[in-house]
Amino acid sequence: MLLVCFVSHDLAAAEFKVAVRAHQGVENARQMWQPSINVLNKAIPQHRFILVPVVSLSEITERAGRGDFDFVLTNPSSFVELEQRYEAKALMTLNNKRANSAQSRFGSVIFTHVRNKDILNINDLKGKKLMAVSALAFGGWRVAWLEMLEHGFNPADELEALLFSQSKTQAEVVYAVRDGKADAGVVRTDQLERMEADAEIDMRYFRIINNKDEQSFPFFLSTRLFPEWCFAAMKSVPDLLSQRVTTSLSLIKPDSSAAQQGKYIGWIPALDYTPVRDLMQQLKVGSYASQ
Repeated sequence: MLLVCFVSHDLAAAEFKVAVRAHQGVENARQMWQPSINVLNKAIPQHRFILVPVVSLSEITERAGRGDFDFVLTNPSSFVELEQRYEAKALMTLNNKRANSAQSRFGSVIFTHVRNKDILNINDLKGKKLMAVSALAFGGWRVAWLEMLEHGFNPADELEALLFSQSKTQAEVVYAVRDGKADAGVVRTDQLERMEADAEIDMRYFRIINNKDEQSFPFFLSTRLFPEWCFAAMKSVPDLLSQRVTTSLSLIKPDSSAAQQGKYIGWIPALDYTPVRDLMQQLKVGSYASQ
C-alpha cells in the first residue's frame, strides 16, 4: 500500500514541457502562450505544464528526438516531421483570430515593393533576390515554394539568390523588401496586414504577387490554404493525459485571457494534415528528403 501511494504521488507531481515554435521571438512567444499554459495548469492541477519557446524549427526536431518535451505547438510541416519520425499525435488545430474572423487555415504571401515595376508575377522573379523566413518555414517558405514550382518556376535554378532571414522572423523579411535588401519576399498570410495595423509598414508600397481571391479568407494570399498550427502530444504522453489536455483546450473561450493573448478564437479538433504530407513529399523535404 505504501508503494502504491508513493507511485501515485510521483505521478501527481509530474511536469510536462510544452514546446512552442517562437516564430516571432522567445519573449513574444512567452507573452502569447503562457496564458494558455496557465489554463492547463488550472484545469489539470495535479500536473505542472511548462512553456518552452523554441525559435528554430530544426531545434524542435532535434529536441523531440532527445525527449526534451512532451507536447508541442508548431507549424504544420514541423508537426508532420515529428509525426513521422517520433509518432507525435495531433490533438487540436489552432483556430486563429485574424481581422475579427476565425481562421483555421493559412498559406503564403509572395510580395515585392512597388518600386520593382518589372515584378508582376511569379515568373518575373527570374534573376531576382528573394527572401523567405527559413528553409524549414511552412507559410514563410515551403507553401510558396510549391506554388512557384506549380507555375513552372524553380527558385533553385532561376533566382539570383534565395535568402533566409538571420533572425528567422517574418518581420525581417518584410523590412528587407521594404529597404531594398531583397527584391521580393515570402511570409505567412496575415503577416503584412498585422504589421500595417501596428503602423510598422504602409501597404501602399507593397505589391502582392499571384494574389488569389479565396472565399471567406480575408487576407492577401498567393497560394492554396493549409491547416493551421497543430497542438500535438509526443508518443510518451499517456492517452488519458492527452484527452484531458484536449478537453481543456477545447473549453477555452474567445474572450478568455488565453485566447486574447494568443490572438486566437479557440481550438478545434485536429484537421486533416494529409495536404501537408503531400506537400512535403512533392518538395522532397523532411522525412521525404531521401525519397
